[in-house]
Amino acid sequence: MNILLINKFFWKKGGSETVFFGEKELLEGNGHNVVPFSMHSDQNIDSEYSKYFVSEVSYDGQGLAGKLKAASKIIYSFEAKKNIENLLGDIPVDIAHFHIFQHQISPSVFGPLRKRKIPLVLTLHDLKPICPNYQMYTQGDVCEKCKGGKFYNCFLNKCTKNSSVKSFINVVEMYFHYFMKYYQNVDKFIAVSNFHRNKMIEFGFPAEQIAYIPNFIDIENFPYSTVDKGYAIYFGRLSEEKGLETLLSAAQLCPDIPLVIVGSGPLEKELHDYTITNNISNVEFVGYKSGKDLTDLLSNASFSILPSRVYENCPMAVLESLAIGKPVIGADIGGIPELISEDKDGYIYKNDDVQALVEKMNLLWNSPEKRLEMGKFGREKIARDFTKEKHYEALMSVYDDLTTAGA
Repeated sequence: MNILLINKFFWKKGGSETVFFGEKELLEGNGHNVVPFSMHSDQNIDSEYSKYFVSEVSYDGQGLAGKLKAASKIIYSFEAKKNIENLLGDIPVDIAHFHIFQHQISPSVFGPLRKRKIPLVLTLHDLKPICPNYQMYTQGDVCEKCKGGKFYNCFLNKCTKNSSVKSFINVVEMYFHYFMKYYQNVDKFIAVSNFHRNKMIEFGFPAEQIAYIPNFIDIENFPYSTVDKGYAIYFGRLSEEKGLETLLSAAQLCPDIPLVIVGSGPLEKELHDYTITNNISNVEFVGYKSGKDLTDLLSNASFSILPSRVYENCPMAVLESLAIGKPVIGADIGGIPELISEDKDGYIYKNDDVQALVEKMNLLWNSPEKRLEMGKFGREKIARDFTKEKHYEALMSVYDDLTTAGA
């Protein structure tokens, strides 16, 4: 099968790209020809198909003319449409599978694919089809005001980076894309959490349009570890919606529990300054880590914490922690509770509740034997339920249904 795999970044920028490249490798390993379509960047991994990629687009640090040009591409990219037409003219494609593509590529590429009756699959890494800023989070809280197509609320609340201009552009984008029925005509959405699937249905999408296929872990890349060097760990983006203020407040009340924070982001300096101002001496910031450096930090930890305040989907941080054999404490929001078996491989606490988080941290910290039992349970769960084999089988079921129906 020739599979067109679309993602705007062709380098491992974050969790979404981890999933994208993992799926690419999985499909290629099973004998399929995968054709990537992405955006040019100096950080890109080499690809024989890069001549079809769109120009690099950045929405920050430009003058007015540059911003207007970039804004137009959010709504409709003529370059992306032309490049996809060139690609389809040269390469036969059986199915098109989209990951993160909005803004730099845009749904302008749907037309040429539809013209050739190529089925469209879209993995829901976020809630962009129903939320202009994709997070359902603004001004420090969860927000569902756009329900019922009331996308103008994004402008009224400055939901996109607290900017009226950027929010207005996203409002125009959403109304235009709905008018063109881009999202309505996707053949199959793949939700990686039941929470996101149910949220899409709640906002008006038919249940039969959305399949549930969770992310997967290649267990061989995450050696099981019973090493415990006595610290809790957070790894991920250092941004407001990740709930790190709650985590630092909890750490302050748990001075005996060392906490290692791995990652970078817009709040990095502010969070570091907060620990200094409040004399929180048990927190260490180690910056961005990946590959073996990150795996080693996780392998030596006692447990990991995901204190998010936003509708998380199927966070790889939870799957990777459990795969290595580390219990997880997670907030009861989005798809996080789906991944943690309470009192078996971790704990769920009430989102944004510092005292509740402190209670769970102390519970795990004071139970080293329980941590080992939980780690073993979590490892076995990942090895059983989140395998690449199960993911491939489910994915091919979607592909086969769509290509057979269109035959």
